[in-house]
Amino acid sequence: MRESLTKPSTRSRLESEPVDYEAELRDAVDATRGSLTVPADWEGFPGRAFGGFLAAAVLVAASSQTEHPRPLSLFSRYYRPAPVGRAIGLALTPERKGRSVDTFAARLVDGDRLLSTFSIAFGRDGEAPLSSQALAPMPAVVRPRPVWQHLVELGIEPGPLIRRVGYRAQTEDLPHLDDTNDWHLHSEWPAPTTPDPAVRAAAALMAIDAFVGPATMRANARDLDQEWPVMMPSLDLSGWFYAPEETHGGKWLTVRTSVPVSRAGFAVGRTQVWAGASLVAEGMSQVALVPVPPQVGPES
Repeated sequence: MRESLTKPSTRSRLESEPVDYEAELRDAVDATRGSLTVPADWEGFPGRAFGGFLAAAVLVAASSQTEHPRPLSLFSRYYRPAPVGRAIGLALTPERKGRSVDTFAARLVDGDRLLSTFSIAFGRDGEAPLSSQALAPMPAVVRPRPVWQHLVELGIEPGPLIRRVGYRAQTEDLPHLDDTNDWHLHSEWPAPTTPDPAVRAAAALMAIDAFVGPATMRANARDLDQEWPVMMPSLDLSGWFYAPEETHGGKWLTVRTSVPVSRAGFAVGRTQVWAGASLVAEGMSQVALVPVPPQVGPES
């Protein structure tokens, strides 16, 4: 997804305030009323909720209805944008309760309008003779300061989500592909401090959704610091959680994103999320490439 770079932030104190994922995600859901309210700070495009927050909040809400501690996967599809700052309906239904795996279906609605659907799975902590990780982590290639600071230095007013999260990203020229193994963007996302595996998986899910937009720009040899020719609303989001319980003691999750193809008005990003040397989650996010209408001057 891509958020606005021009809408001023209404809460400058968020520049240094850490993200409390557990409090914000749990406070967003009212289980009694069956509703979800996305705070204004989690706006993606103007007036639209960040799709990663929607999926993360649904995942955490579902975790309170299962005895299995391990989030396994989430699949979502977005049909219409969700608003920020007001409640929308959340219907969360168990599909199967099993000894090893529980699954849930969820729907977000605004009145009689279907906004998005979700499928979530949780598993027990099992014992098996097989355990491996075939991939090696790569060092992060990021600026040592939040992206919002870099944008302010360029005279660009960051949107509320950029300020809220304070993530760090690779905003300089893309290194040679031999050095990045064909990954188009390297980023760092604030790591959760809670040991709750559902909240930790939710934070990784947000990162999976957040960087497909800038990675698509890099894949098309576009400058991230300039105005983008398209908006990129999320169409669907998937995440698999390998080691959500992993805590590496660091402040950042390392994220890398690749966009193998953008074509015919759509793009799909593949993202890995690492906690130190452990691959904790992996997923994909598909976006629509919607051309931004040209600005019409007063003389036109």
